[in-house]
Amino acid sequence: MEFNDNYGVYVCPHVFNKESPALVGIRDPEGDWQFFCDDEDCPENSEPHLIGVGHLTKADPTINELTCLKPGSFAQKIHANADWEYGEFE
Repeated sequence: MEFNDNYGVYVCPHVFNKESPALVGIRDPEGDWQFFCDDEDCPENSEPHLIGVGHLTKADPTINELTCLKPGSFAQKIHANADWEYGEFE
């Protein structure tokens, strides 16, 4: 399954400005999608941007693998070419 390119997702400023790849994908408990860089403080200390997910999947087609995430779960990579590792929020 793949994301619709126009589907809206939230990204941190580093991903929005193409300063970092999306290394963390979150599907929050309400079902919204969020993608962040590898900076742990970024989600708490920055203003998210709403974009079409197609901007992300063009740069990293493996983001389409995350369509399997259920609300309240996440995936992360240690670097851009690594495999996604999955988990759930407690």
